[in-house]
Amino acid sequence: MIEESSTPPPEDPKLALIRYIDAARTKGASDELIYRLLQHRGWPDPAIDAAFSAVYEQLAGQAIPTPRGRRSESARDAFLYLLSFTTLGIWVQALGEIGFIAVDWLVPDPLDQGYWGQSYELASALARLIVVFPIYLLLMRMLSRDLAEHPEKFQSGVRKWLTYLALLIAALTAIIDVVIFLTSLLQGDLTLRFTLKVAIVFVLAGGVFWYYLTWLQRQPGRV
Repeated sequence: MIEESSTPPPEDPKLALIRYIDAARTKGASDELIYRLLQHRGWPDPAIDAAFSAVYEQLAGQAIPTPRGRRSESARDAFLYLLSFTTLGIWVQALGEIGFIAVDWLVPDPLDQGYWGQSYELASALARLIVVFPIYLLLMRMLSRDLAEHPEKFQSGVRKWLTYLALLIAALTAIIDVVIFLTSLLQGDLTLRFTLKVAIVFVLAGGVFWYYLTWLQRQPGRV
């Protein structure tokens, strides 16, 4: 009679993490070291956090309490991030418009005399920059202070998703800008005015991308 194979079922990944954390802590490894080792192995942060939570609950003999109003805090964070990104788009667009007007003034086009009548556009751009930029700085200060007081929010899905959205918009803007520049170059329609305006867009989009990439990579204690 052929005996049936008794292959054990695969272990639950969460249980495997809990067992490893328990064993590593027993050998004297710090929680920070264990966390980094698991990250280097490719474990996502939410899975590691859940495993550590289970370990601490076993040690304490009770579940970790969940504060009330957690969802309202997430809604507040989403509001602040969305508002900060909206104000970012407004003042960056205003700054780019001021740069375009400056290029038109420094490198005038003999066939286009309309740049002398851009006083309204300049005033509107300056007004937006003066009003919106301080609001953006205030919002970013509030978000930075909130991260300093609640380090767990560094792993917040709201922070990561909305910041990646800002990175996506900035990256697409820079890519489209380069495509437009190369198209004009290949067609032989490149002018100094056009080149300067393309450079302004690329610098602004690249600056936004670099800033939010570093913002996303910040860790507790380095806000």
